[in-house]
Amino acid sequence: MSPYLKPILRFGLISPCLFQGVLLAMVAFGISKLDSTRKVKQERYREELQRQAAIKAIESQIAPKRREFAEQKTLLQSDSMQIFTRTLDLILPKYKNIELERMGMVFLLENGRINRAMQVEAKRVKSGFEGGLGPMQEALLQVESLMPHAVLEELRISRKTDLLADRREKPAFDATHTCWRAGESKP
Repeated sequence: MSPYLKPILRFGLISPCLFQGVLLAMVAFGISKLDSTRKVKQERYREELQRQAAIKAIESQIAPKRREFAEQKTLLQSDSMQIFTRTLDLILPKYKNIELERMGMVFLLENGRINRAMQVEAKRVKSGFEGGLGPMQEALLQVESLMPHAVLEELRISRKTDLLADRREKPAFDATHTCWRAGESKP
């Protein structure tokens, strides 16, 4: 080998090939690193799209109920005695007087058993009815479903005869409800 050929091969051919091989290996490593990063980010993006779709689905289920929840919240925060009277006034007209008749309604001032145990503002109402057991059960069910904050504290059932009208015995109901009022909790 000639003295010129050895350095030409070493620095003209082998060194650039080695340098380009190292450069090519670094580029290949960089591309594989970028590709793996891209795959991870694409997977995260797909997961985020799935989360957004799930959030939209849940929102579409909840959105129609927001108005109902707002109505329930205002119901729980309003004056319970007025709502109790209004609820009974809505329920009772669908029964004839012989089926169910309201005999009286008194708003009690003293605390009952339930009211002493609760930590919120509560009022008691005592109402009297005469009529059948079925209509009374339905009326109580309606009151308690329309007023989730009305708790039946006491229910007394007795017989009542009306000798003047020559009617047979019928049940008389005395129901005492405790209606609590919801407020914002204070930490």
